[in-house]
Order: sequence, then structure tokens, then C-alpha cells
Amino acid sequence: MKALQDWVRRTPLAGPLADAVVRLRSPDLYRRLRADEALTWDAVGFARQLPPPAADAPVLLVLSMTNNTYAAKLECMQALALRRKGWRVRVLTSNVYTHARNLYRAFGIDEFVAFEDLIASQSAEAAANEEVARRAETPMDFQSVLEWTYRGAWLGPQLLSSVSRRRFDGAPDPRKPEVRGALLEQLAESVRFVHAAEHYLERALPTLILVNEPNYHVIGPFVDVAIARGISTIHFTQPSREDALVQKKLTRETRRVHPNSITAETLDRLIASPWGEAQERELDTEFEQRYGGVWKVQARNQPGTVDMTPDEIRDSLKLSPARPTAVLFSHVLWDANLFYGKDVFENYGEWFIETVKAAVANPRLNWLIKLHPANLWKRKMSGVTDEFGEMRLIREQIGELPDHVRILLPDTQISTLSLFRMVDVGITVRGSIGYELPCFGVPVVTAGTGRYSGFGFTEDHATRASYLARMACLEQIERLPPDRVHRARVHAHALFALRPWIYRSFRTEIGTDVSDPLFQNLVPTVADDRQIGHNGDLDDFAAWAANPEAIDYLARSTARAPQSAGL
Repeated sequence: MKALQDWVRRTPLAGPLADAVVRLRSPDLYRRLRADEALTWDAVGFARQLPPPAADAPVLLVLSMTNNTYAAKLECMQALALRRKGWRVRVLTSNVYTHARNLYRAFGIDEFVAFEDLIASQSAEAAANEEVARRAETPMDFQSVLEWTYRGAWLGPQLLSSVSRRRFDGAPDPRKPEVRGALLEQLAESVRFVHAAEHYLERALPTLILVNEPNYHVIGPFVDVAIARGISTIHFTQPSREDALVQKKLTRETRRVHPNSITAETLDRLIASPWGEAQERELDTEFEQRYGGVWKVQARNQPGTVDMTPDEIRDSLKLSPARPTAVLFSHVLWDANLFYGKDVFENYGEWFIETVKAAVANPRLNWLIKLHPANLWKRKMSGVTDEFGEMRLIREQIGELPDHVRILLPDTQISTLSLFRMVDVGITVRGSIGYELPCFGVPVVTAGTGRYSGFGFTEDHATRASYLARMACLEQIERLPPDRVHRARVHAHALFALRPWIYRSFRTEIGTDVSDPLFQNLVPTVADDRQIGHNGDLDDFAAWAANPEAIDYLARSTARAPQSAGL
């Protein structure tokens, strides 16, 4: 990244040159990208016909920094919702992202802020060098780096997560020279972006910010500065269905809260609301669609799986029917999630191996170590072909596993929903399993805080000692009583049925090859602005986005059928 940034800052014609590189290295991809731009230009002509904003119009700043077709179009779709209400839109992007810029222009967005221009400041460069020199003299263990801040921006989690993700390492050790070097290099980039954000936001004064990746080491500092200045910031992500987005306003209070979440107050309000067979059926349907292949974005986590009865699972894995069964639902270790809570262990890698050691030491249960299925497509997207990090940790620190511990690889044929109906206890740090399994009466033990901590349906541990003590007697844990199951089901219903913003004026298309830059795309289902108004989806989002008091998008109606099941 640094080499690219340095080259861009030195090269006035960086965009055309980057375009030429793609053209030479991959002429077929270049042709397909240009074809997609042409199709998009024709399909969304109505967006370019909107009247220009007034001189005093509120400003939406999109923190983009992507050249990905699908990601850029998701930004364009949400920006269009506000442009239709008279807002001005600016996009923070890079000079080399010519494809994304062409897509924004197709949607009538032509105001760009080049990040290369923002960080090309001698004072910022000097500050970056000074901070790197200072931090190089301080302790470089994981916990010390985790606490790094700079001018109010919490850089530690952003830096460690970026290094973990780039190195596919679930337990990066900053004391190692190669990790230390990567951290200090990225620290300089983050410091430059803190100064860039301060200077830009002081003069530009956007009303609202939209961002998809607010936590890594480039965009993260910008978001921290914006929140410190009281600028409303929307974090959006895609849930387990491809016709929807989940959006949350980031504030000082919600900055470190997972976007797909609700507050304890919202849960209590929903608990007190009417609940009956209709809601029960709706939640059951959501689970069936989530794990039944209806949604392609989720189906890639369930490739080739089949429903199995509890007895069939026990027989296939040679599990003792006389023992309860615990499942360790592993996170993607290198997709480090250090933003949304406090960990009991130093990182996902340490949590994983210490839990497996506890499983080895407790033969009174059947233990299933389930590697996250997203390992398959995320590794393929990144071109990773070597040994799974989890298997390497087991090989290096434990060796051969005893008979009461079984590994479920990411491509297991046992469907997750089948496991939900068979297991006796689940284990996670803060994964979605923590709010899904309790819906089936299954207790979940967590090793860190997260979006559902303290909500009354998980067993949360604040220390390593208490967590490992529970692992040593896990066979004694009891199924959840009805009142706690009800809380879990109301919570899950809110996340599955109320939090997603369903879009109808556009449709997500998903291919089969995740390594193809165009395997996901967004296309309009409307021919003109009048049809968008008739659908009401963009109006619904715009009303929520423009309301500074509304933190979580919540659907006004839960009566919804899957529109995209046939994609």
C-alpha cells in the first residue's frame, strides 16, 4: 500500500497509468470492466437527470476507497437516495480507482476528494515520522499496541487487524520483526490520515458520512476524527441476504458496536411488544432461508451441506450418544475482529488453541471443532492455498487429537441448522452463533464482550480463569429456560427481520467464482425515478439517514417475502 501511495503522490497521471496497467496485465478484465461501466451508464441515466443541489444543500461524504464494482455501486445506491432529496454528494477515493470513478459519474456523482491530495502535507509527513520513531521505542507486545491512540483516534485495533488480515495470521506477534515493521509502516499511514481528516473536515463540514469499512488503518482514523467532531456517520454492511443492507449511525457510544445489533433498550421494548405464532413462524422461516440456500451471499458459507438428524450426525462422526456434545464455532482467525468488544484472550488464535486444549482435557463431552466455512471463499478471494491457520496451531501446540475431539472442516456436509438441533452447548467469542443457538434452547459460552453481551441468553465470561473453569466442567451446563429462549428469539427476530433495509429498486446479482472481480454486481430494477418513488425503498432509507436521532435502521413492517430467492 505504501509503495502505491508513494507512486501515486509522485505521479500526476496516476489514474490513466493505473488504467493502462490493468489493460496490459488483464485485457479481458479491462474489457469487462469497461463493458460494465457502459451498461451502468445506460441503465441509470435517470440518476444523472436529477436537478443539481442548491448551494446550501446538506453534504454527504462517502468514504469509499474502493475500486470494487459491487462495493462502489452499493455506495452509489445509498447516495442516490439522498441526492433525490436534494443533497450534494462527495466521494473520498483514490486517483488510481478509475473504474469506481466512472461508476460514480454514471450515477451523476462527479465531486471527488483524492486521498493522495489530503495526505500530501509536509506537516503530516513530519508528524507521521515523529510518531513512528516514538512508538518504535515503546513496548511492542500485542496488548500494548492494542492501546495505541493518536490525537483521539484509537489506532491499535485498526493496525493489528490490518496486519492480521494481510498476513492471514490469527495471532500476530508485534515482537516479531516482520510484524513490527508492518505495524510501524501502517502507523505512518494512519497518522497522515488523522491529520488529513482534521484539515479536510474543518473546511468541508459534511452533514453526513457514509462508510462500509470504518475500522481498518486508513479509513478508521478518518471516522474517529469525524465522530469526535459530532459528524453523523453511517456504517453499512450486508447481512445474510443479498437484497438488503444493515445500517447503524456511529457515535461516541456506538463506535465500537457491531453494525448488525440492537440496544438493550430496544430489546426490552420489543420483549414488551405483542409476540405470537406469526412472529415465531417468521423467525423459523428466517432460519430456514438463512441456512437453506435461499440467499446466495449466505449459501457460500454452506456449500454442499445437507440436513441430518442428530443420530445421523453422531453416527457419521462416531460420537458417543452417552455424552453431551459441545461445538467450538471458530471465527476466521485472521479476519481479526478487534473493534466490537473486549477479548478475554489476546487474540482469536490464542482463544482458539486454549479452548481446544481445554477440550482435550475434558473427555466427558463430545467436542466438535468447527472451522468457519467463510474460510473457503475468503481464502479463495485472497489467493491463499496453504494450511488452515487453525490446523497449524493444533499441529504445532497439541499434535494428534484424542477420539472425543473431532474437527469439522469448512467444507463439512453437515448443515449448520442440523447442528443447532443436535448440540448441547456452543462456544464463541462474539460470533452470530451467540444469538442464534439460544433460539433453540442451546446455551452459549462466550470469551469476550460483543453485541449481545448481557442480554440474558448467553453465559459471558470476563476473565480467562472463569472461562477455562467453565470449559473444565462444561458437561454440567443446562439448557436455557423458556424465558431466556424467548429473549433470544425476540432478539434474533429483530436482527433478521427488522434491522435489514430491503432494497427493491436495485438487485444484487451473484456469480459462482469469488475470485472474479465481477462475481457480485448491482443492477437497477427500475427504468426511471418515478418507479423508485413508487417502490419507496430509497425514500425510506433517506428519511432514516437524514434523522440525526435515529441510530439503528428498523423496518416499519416485518411482512416481507424473499424477493431475490431466484437470483
